[in-house]
Amino acid sequence: MSPPLTLSLISLFFLCAVTGNLPAADAQKSAVQLAHPTVAGKFFQLQEKKPSGWEDLDPAVRGDGQPRTHFLPAGQYRVITPEKKWVLVWADEFSADALDYTKWEKEENNYGGGNNERQAYRTDPKYCVVQDGLLHINVYRDPHTTSDGKTQPYSSARLRSMKRGDWQFGRFEVRAKMPSGQGIWPAVWMLPTESRYGGWAAGGEIDILESRGSEVHQITGALHFGGAWPRNTHLSHRYAFPQKNSSEDFHTYTLEWSAEEIKWFVDGQLCQTRTKEEWFSEKARGNASAPFDQPFHLLINVAVDGGFFAGTSQRADNLPPDAFPQTLLVDYVRVYQWAE
Repeated sequence: MSPPLTLSLISLFFLCAVTGNLPAADAQKSAVQLAHPTVAGKFFQLQEKKPSGWEDLDPAVRGDGQPRTHFLPAGQYRVITPEKKWVLVWADEFSADALDYTKWEKEENNYGGGNNERQAYRTDPKYCVVQDGLLHINVYRDPHTTSDGKTQPYSSARLRSMKRGDWQFGRFEVRAKMPSGQGIWPAVWMLPTESRYGGWAAGGEIDILESRGSEVHQITGALHFGGAWPRNTHLSHRYAFPQKNSSEDFHTYTLEWSAEEIKWFVDGQLCQTRTKEEWFSEKARGNASAPFDQPFHLLINVAVDGGFFAGTSQRADNLPPDAFPQTLLVDYVRVYQWAE
């Protein structure tokens, strides 16, 4: 980590103001203005001095060469330029009392996601709840019919960060607890924002985690790539939990993605590595990193039944009425990028 820039700029980065029980008008006057330059492509991190030391304020931001100004409460601050480390650039701790629509969009879809799934993705609040520091994605046995007469017997929610959070490479960390009902299919995954190489799966898909219904003793991850369906292919893997399974406890799921390789971790343990020699793009054969060299966004959803359960006897209809809602719990989603 580099020092707080050069000595000639110290007056811009370290600002102190009187604190205490001041009248509102005086407190407003004691606020500070912090101005600093940025370097294009370099991250900068705003920090505040606390009794325990310097603490980060908000995620790091990649500089564009233009100066930045911050208006802050009275205190002592600095700006550093982190190097050779992962830096937090985006996060949702789900600590508010409602979904943050600056980070997520709710999708509506009643057509089975291309996998013959049996849920309707709906925007009603009951299917997506932020409460007690957790995101709840709830599945109910609520039939839903669209204006064209298409009916699905279950209802759930699907969130995406498209145009609100899009990244080319990075480290993606999710702490979550899975539902355990038959035919219930929670997933945290990624799709290309522009899909420059064509339709699914030519543009690629990255599955950070998927849980197959009642098979909660294990978790899966995958890549989808190649040509547009049906000329697509995929690589997948499974990780078996050595102790408490994915529905008994929260676990941390991490994906590290670069132009050279993609790695999956569970609770800090590396469980799979895929290299660029293992994937390809039908439309960009000369680009070894394609299609995983473009900005992708995050999705969180819970599906029901469908092709993911082919060859199994699992079916959500086998669940008793009191098994609902089936709920995916997410403690946080954090995105890091590498600071050169």
